[in-house]
Amino acid sequence: MRKLLTFLFVCPLLLNAQTPADQVLARAKAYHDPQDVWPSLVTTFTFKETRPEGPDRSTIISLNNGNSYMKINRNDEEVYEVNGEVAEVLKGDKDKERALVLRNYYLYLWGLPMKLYDSNTPDISLAGDEKVEAVNCRVLRVAYEKDTWYFYFDEDSGRMLQYKFYQDAAETKGELITLEDEIMVKGIKIPQKRSWYTLPEMEYLGTDILEGVND
Repeated sequence: MRKLLTFLFVCPLLLNAQTPADQVLARAKAYHDPQDVWPSLVTTFTFKETRPEGPDRSTIISLNNGNSYMKINRNDEEVYEVNGEVAEVLKGDKDKERALVLRNYYLYLWGLPMKLYDSNTPDISLAGDEKVEAVNCRVLRVAYEKDTWYFYFDEDSGRMLQYKFYQDAAETKGELITLEDEIMVKGIKIPQKRSWYTLPEMEYLGTDILEGVND
């Protein structure tokens, strides 16, 4: 009985200890990755990356998060393999650093919002409430070393609707990424279409589309 009473007393305290930002992020994770699959996800993504000037690019990402492994094939012109922090250039004239940059790019953007749980993520704060196309959103702010990011989550469902980042301290120059549709990947709801715009001009930069997944 004493153990039960202690449990009942401590649990509400633990829940209350969560910050408002923690609660928003927990709701987002519950929506996008309720079974906590992302840390051990094994799959292959096929992306079509379009730009207003220039041809479309096809990128295939083979991923094993449990083993920190990624193979990157961009148009069959650049091919890399990354195991942990060890990178190999299998094709193309770029260096190994390029492979690590691309690995981090794809892992972060396509792993959101789960990537906000990474141990190296700076403190996350609640930036307030805003509307995105008439949808009430909670906004989380993360100040990285070089960029400050804002993430917008549906207040009711926790679904991530868009995010943006600024590259200067005055928060005047940056980019906005809007999200459309979703694709289910082994229980994870991943936004399928990402469109990029400059801030503050709102100049269209391109769209990245998750065309398929091979489990």
